[in-house]
Parts: sequence; C-alpha cells; structure tokens
Amino acid sequence: MSLHPGTRPPTLDRLGTSDLIETFAFLDRDPVLNVYLLAVLLRDALVPSRDEFWAARRGGGIEALMMLGTGSGSALPVGDDEVALGRLGAHAVERLGALPRRFQVIGEREAIVPFLSSFASAGLTPRLRRDQVYMALRHDRLAGIEPLAALRPARPEDYALVYETGARLRAEELEEDPRDIDPAAYARRVEEECREESTFVWREGDQLRFRASVSARTVDAVQISGVYTPPECRGRGFATRGVAELCRRLFPHSRAACLFVNGFNAPALAVYRKLGFESLAAWGSAFFSQGP
Repeated sequence: MSLHPGTRPPTLDRLGTSDLIETFAFLDRDPVLNVYLLAVLLRDALVPSRDEFWAARRGGGIEALMMLGTGSGSALPVGDDEVALGRLGAHAVERLGALPRRFQVIGEREAIVPFLSSFASAGLTPRLRRDQVYMALRHDRLAGIEPLAALRPARPEDYALVYETGARLRAEELEEDPRDIDPAAYARRVEEECREESTFVWREGDQLRFRASVSARTVDAVQISGVYTPPECRGRGFATRGVAELCRRLFPHSRAACLFVNGFNAPALAVYRKLGFESLAAWGSAFFSQGP
C-alpha cells in the first residue's frame, strides 16, 4: 500500500461513458482479480445506473477506484494508493444515505482498510468481518476429476430447494437468515437464479448434494460464488466433483475460474487446492447494518 508522500491530494470524479476506455484499462491490469467490476463495466458501459463508479485521480490519472452499488448495497474498492482509497472511503460515508440499511465492503484486504476507518469515524463498525483468500484456477490446470452429468442449472421447479438451501448457506456464512432480514427481496433473488440459470445444483431426488452460483463472467475469468454442500453431505467428495464439473463447463468461455473463501475454512481451501486453484490475493469482506 503506497502513501504517495509529497504529492497533491487526489480529486474525486464520478465516471461516465466518456471514461469507459480508461476505466477498463485500469481494471484490466488484473482481469481475474477484478472480474466482477469488469463484468459490470461490460454490461452497463458506465451508463448512469444504481452502480456508481468513482475514481480518485492525481494528475489526471486514476489512482484508485470504487464501485458503489446503491441498489445491491456494496462498496468495492480497487487500488493501492492509501490516500486515494481514503478519499473514496470518505465519499462512501457521504453517500451512506443512498445505501440500503445493510451493506458490505469487499475487496483486497489492504484496500478496504481505509473504508473501514472512514466508516468507523462515522460511528459504524462491521457487524461481521471476514479475512478471505482470493483464489484462481487456469483452464489448463484443472485436476482430472470424474465428470458429473447430474450438475445442471437450477430451473423454476427447483425454487423451493434453492430457496431453502440458499437461506441455510447465508445463515452459515453471514450469520443471518435472509428470510428474516428481507423476505421479499430474497424471494425475488431466488426467482432470478432459477430463471437466469446462474445457480447450478446437483440433487438426488429431494436432497441437494451441491450448489454453486456464477456471479460474474468475462472472457478472462468467471467468478464462482455461493459454493455449498449441506452439512449431512460433507466429507464425501461432493464439493470436489461439483466445483470441478462447473469449472469444466465454464472454461470453454473463460480462461480462468476464481472465487474467494474464508481463511478459516480449511476443508474448502483443501478442495480448491486439490482442484488446482492457487492463492491470488489476501481478500476481505465487512458487513454493516445501519440502524436497528
């Protein structure tokens, strides 16, 4: 993390369509680590939306960048200039009123620190903080695992299973049940998963063996999220086969697969390393709640 001593303070700029090429070039320095932001950029082309892109500039060039999702409730910083990130963190505090009651800050571990400091100065501390490992797997490094024909995209008739297991996943990972926090929004999200085929399931009859979602795709990388095996099915190789098969199907369209995993989750880390995933960065997530 650099401080850039003796230079003038960064200026803040909301990015628009005229900044598209410059923004893409900044994020494309690491297209696997920044795959989520690049996917949003390719989708929306910086047309004004509920996902705001802000840049901290020094001498006209971008030193750090933040996506502020006022709809999704997320702040995603990118960069290694501590002062520039601090400026963006302070602006995120100024925009607190535009964020939903529950929001999150996600990014490289050092990049989120200035944001946490800014929120702390405003009297906000995370209800939950996770140190994570960002991992990536090149398409030519996938371990040889038996194919799994049973893995398929979730369909509308899978709604009840996806709804129930998604709530269990969130309760285990984030210590909250989405059916209690915002049941209507959670129900809509599950409907989208089943309609858009972004979540994959392996089920035997009424029982789930494995599930995982795709949260972002570019030609450089595809980000996998929400990897889950029910507790009663763990330790039997289901996650290994499920993740391997998902990667195998995604690789014809993306050069790498990536994901982030809690640093304390030794079984999951072992699965990913067995498949050929390698650590790419120290990652972090912090979850906030405004008000009661």
